[in-house]
Amino acid sequence: MPSLGYNRQVVRDNPDFSGPLAVLLFSMISIYGQFRVVSWIITIWIFGSLIIFLLARVLGGEVSFGQVLGVIGYSLVPLIVIAPLPLFIGRIELLSIVIKLLGVFWAAYSAASLLVGDEFKTKKPLLIFPIFLLYIYFLSLYTGV
Repeated sequence: MPSLGYNRQVVRDNPDFSGPLAVLLFSMISIYGQFRVVSWIITIWIFGSLIIFLLARVLGGEVSFGQVLGVIGYSLVPLIVIAPLPLFIGRIELLSIVIKLLGVFWAAYSAASLLVGDEFKTKKPLLIFPIFLLYIYFLSLYTGV
């Protein structure tokens, strides 16, 4: 959000422990339904980030694997926020699906925006789609769909 004065390059260039911590927090929220999902979330996060890293490098981006791990973890925050919402919404299925899709779109767009530098802005849609699929898989592990 450059209009609010936030510099997205700071998150991209200085990955720290908060991104992986977000993945662990999402895993802990997922334990509510099923314990065996935690190892899958961490495995998919590592290998999915590897695929996103390779794709970003092929597209011409200058990112490291640590940066991709951090960004994918940071961008998981919208899913952490929306994951418990269906418990409060109740049986309104359509509203639940819309909220889940909005969270996944928000997460995928923010991850692609953080990973895409000025050098390949025109190739951003090529990176959004695999990130979107990764977050759909994360959400499906949580919801059991």
